Amino acid sequence: MEGNFSPIKQLYKNLFSMDVPLEKRITHAMLFCSMFGTFFGFIESFVLHLPIFAVLLPLILFFMLLGFSFWGFYTKRTEVFALVSISVIGFVVFPLMFLANDGMHGGMIFYFVIAAVCIALVLKGKARFILFIAIIAEYTVLFVFYKNAPQYFLHMTDETAFIDQLCSMVITSLILFSFSYSVAHQNLHDRETIKNLSKMYETQANTDELTGLYNRRYFNNFLKLAISTLGDTGNLHIAMLDIDDFKVVNDKYGHPFGDTVLQRFAKILKKTESEGATACRYGGEEFLLLIPKKDRAEALHIVEKIIEATWAQIQIGENGFVTASAGFVTCTENMSYNELLQEVDKRLYAAKAAGKNRVVSE
Repeated sequence: MEGNFSPIKQLYKNLFSMDVPLEKRITHAMLFCSMFGTFFGFIESFVLHLPIFAVLLPLILFFMLLGFSFWGFYTKRTEVFALVSISVIGFVVFPLMFLANDGMHGGMIFYFVIAAVCIALVLKGKARFILFIAIIAEYTVLFVFYKNAPQYFLHMTDETAFIDQLCSMVITSLILFSFSYSVAHQNLHDRETIKNLSKMYETQANTDELTGLYNRRYFNNFLKLAISTLGDTGNLHIAMLDIDDFKVVNDKYGHPFGDTVLQRFAKILKKTESEGATACRYGGEEFLLLIPKKDRAEALHIVEKIIEATWAQIQIGENGFVTASAGFVTCTENMSYNELLQEVDKRLYAAKAAGKNRVVSE
């Protein structure tokens, strides 16, 4: 059963996917709704035994609109496709159906409404206003013509006109609802897609591609904000961590293995998120860890656990292991952003000088 609808689904995807310009999608929706109206207008006219002209006209218009839809599928000239299609609906289909269905008795006003809405949604600049004014003028002329020369219109008996109006009301309601739903669905789909793309681009802009941690740009902004709100958020601690002898690891085992070491170390840092910490890759093999709302002993213990986990979990060969060193600072209210980074960098250097694989907090 699913396979029977696959061609229809594929056609829908080709016509209404995000790759298709929104203007073209709305124009296709207008054409499909108009095709729906002309086809049911043909059935209605046939059932009511209207003159052959009134029966065949909507069928001819149906195939004409179908041809425009095929043209729109293949052409890349979206603006021309939209302008021509809207003009045909407004200046050809609507007047002919108006003439063939006793003026407004035919209920074919929806062609005019759809054309007017598409003008507002699809066209741009002067073309939008010129075409809208032209359609309003045409609409006015048709009504004046109908009032002063009714003999040129197809007339119906009261009973036929009543049935025709009833059918037209139902058809018009269905078509206008379908068109409005289609346009609203397209706009909602586009908004959701744009929202998801924005989130993706924001994540890419703020995330280190290799490790999945925040990058330096994001962390700098985050740290500045944390420092400025220190009086409201309470304690704030920062650790700068560096993988020991990372250049030796790269030279001996190759850069792909070095990337693996960075990724494994990043996983260890990510586990601290459950304790409220935020980690970033600051550059190369250097990382920063921000720990808010903890007392000094708790925060220092988190960093010490990272050092221990690195030694225990990241191995080199059969007997080797990777170690990391860290500098640790508790931020005070009188500390600036630059002073904080300078101090934690100084303590990291002290940890390296003291033999590595340790945390220096004083």
